[in-house]
Amino acid sequence: VIGYPNVGKSSLINSLKRARAVGVGAEAGFTKRTQHVQLDKHITLIDCPGIVFAADESETQLVLRNCMKVEHVRDARAAVAAA
Repeated sequence: VIGYPNVGKSSLINSLKRARAVGVGAEAGFTKRTQHVQLDKHITLIDCPGIVFAADESETQLVLRNCMKVEHVRDARAAVAAA
């Protein structure tokens, strides 16, 4: 499962498995390593940490997507103004 940090990749896997197969957290960066989850005999899901961002994405875009930890935000005013 691929996506931005903190968008629910691990929660999706747990929902599909109908059990707590992988850990989840409220902050970006909870998943630290790749985890394989056997959904059935033909399907294996792979939970990985969030993807690396494209070079053209601004800090404001990342903050509004909840992809950055608050302590890493340099200027919150830009994100507040854009919201």
